[in-house]
Amino acid sequence: RFGLKAGMNLETQSELGQLWDNDEINAGFFLGGTAEYALNNTLSLQTEVNFQEKGKKYNREMSGINTHYTTEFIYINIPLLVKGNFSSQLGLSNGWNLFGYTGPYYGYLVKANYKVKSEGTTENTDITDNSVRNDWGVVFGGGVSHTIGKGSVFADLRYDMGLFKIDNSNSDLRNKSVSLCIGYNF
Repeated sequence: RFGLKAGMNLETQSELGQLWDNDEINAGFFLGGTAEYALNNTLSLQTEVNFQEKGKKYNREMSGINTHYTTEFIYINIPLLVKGNFSSQLGLSNGWNLFGYTGPYYGYLVKANYKVKSEGTTENTDITDNSVRNDWGVVFGGGVSHTIGKGSVFADLRYDMGLFKIDNSNSDLRNKSVSLCIGYNF
């Protein structure tokens, strides 16, 4: 089965072992395609190619001037997931399915930008060359789907936890994001 999905991320960047560094949560987008291969009625393998925004934002006040800082990282993420489908175990009927999944992901950095907004001015700096191009991590998630005709509509919620550094100047910084997506499987 193949599918398309879109949604939004709530993301930050923090040290390994922390969910966030008391920074604000940044909102980004998520757009991708899926391919799923059923091993049996319960287990399947799913891979995706996702265009995903990650980053963080924070505010600092110095000398009475409030300044907003935002880092934006655009990745092509490719997770490889083991997916469990639990409709028969839970007694769900009428085309409903509850699923969960986990697995590793690889992300390739397409573009990175650092934005500073202060007193009506905005300064953008391309930081792609100062960032690590490869991001590796783990995905945990689950959702619900409903069969409609020959396809199915689904919604899922996932957590991406980066395991490797993403910034050449800060060896502890990792990507963290929660994504809510909706999609359609053909």
